[in-house]
Amino acid sequence: MDQMQLYSYKLDFRIWHPSIDPQIVTETLRLEPTHFCMAGQPRKTPKGRLLGGIHAESYWSADPFKRGEYMSSDDAAEDAISAVLELLRPHKHFLLLLQGQGGRLVLQISSFSARNYAIVLPPDLLMEMAALGISWAHDVYPYAQSW
Repeated sequence: MDQMQLYSYKLDFRIWHPSIDPQIVTETLRLEPTHFCMAGQPRKTPKGRLLGGIHAESYWSADPFKRGEYMSSDDAAEDAISAVLELLRPHKHFLLLLQGQGGRLVLQISSFSARNYAIVLPPDLLMEMAALGISWAHDVYPYAQSW
């Protein structure tokens, strides 16, 4: 792209799994989760109030660099995705094991801009995500978020 694409975004790496203890994910990936829950445990709000029912599957999510909001003028989303994949590459066997056990792995970007923009993922980045068993999700918001 010849012109600077102006947008803000947030990165999250998310894992859903039928039964894994989220602590195993934390220890293996050496990333601190922002959210997690264990399959079979009671559902609760972030403040601990019971919601009724139990979690049908385990969930784990992290902001890989604890960065919060990025500005595209500082770091393009494509570059941040590449950095996350570099961080996850040594854990390929573990990630593929999770996927083989029915897990879902998603690298999610949530973005906002008051004007038109594009995020273009080159084939080598898409192939690396696929090789690690990771899907890519892009949430687009029409107004600024309070991340």
